[in-house]
Amino acid sequence: MNILSLGNGLDIHDKKELQKKYPFLKWGISSVDTHIELRKHFISVEIHQKMIEDLDMTMIDLIMQQQSKEPLEVLLIQFQSLETIKHENALKFLEGLSKKLHKQKIKLWIYPKDHQPYKDFLVLFKKMKRSSISLVFNPSDVFLQKTSIISLYKVLKQYIGCVVAEDITPQKHPELIGYGQASIIPLCKQMIKDRYQGALFINPKFESYLDTLKHKQQGFFKFLHKKDIDHYQVLKTRLKVDEKKDITMLDVYDNQLETLSIIFNLR
Repeated sequence: MNILSLGNGLDIHDKKELQKKYPFLKWGISSVDTHIELRKHFISVEIHQKMIEDLDMTMIDLIMQQQSKEPLEVLLIQFQSLETIKHENALKFLEGLSKKLHKQKIKLWIYPKDHQPYKDFLVLFKKMKRSSISLVFNPSDVFLQKTSIISLYKVLKQYIGCVVAEDITPQKHPELIGYGQASIIPLCKQMIKDRYQGALFINPKFESYLDTLKHKQQGFFKFLHKKDIDHYQVLKTRLKVDEKKDITMLDVYDNQLETLSIIFNLR
């Protein structure tokens, strides 16, 4: 099993250190990024309404051309809006794109945004003729949509090619795997029971949240933010960060990767 990540919040040194420690880790890049000094295994692209309307794959062709010296394994796409998903050309666009990528041995994954209901993607997948298109399943987004995570996973599992390993609090803040409300541990148990053969995606959304917590504990009115300050200290304890140091994104990634490697016996 591979774990894929965009590595948001990490510098090149951090990424190299993590890859040495976790050889199953593969880095990707967003189409809006300029470059990355490590091997790129996947690229994330947003699909706009006009592309669907005109069945225009010019941007995809350009991306493929730019990456031709370093073949990709996966193209991860997100639809700009719900209207784009429901457009009459959406299915034709996806199957044409999948056919194009298949020739280059590149997988196509569809990653719903947090506000896009999975039921709309289920309708789309049921209509597809090509089985080479897979769904990215994010339990935190399912929690926000107030849907049963395990039940929805069971319904969608035949289409799932990647599961996002992230957790979330009832207040919609990021949380370490297993400490939030996204049923990560029961989900992992179900995946192991099903002999899940797909990938995992990890991209902890802690960067701005950590900055907020650090700001609150340093402010003049920090007594008003006791719960946030307490949570920051709890995070430090869970991540085994020295009391005199601040939490870094490297600490978060390292912890989450170690957790996943234990759960799925990746070493």
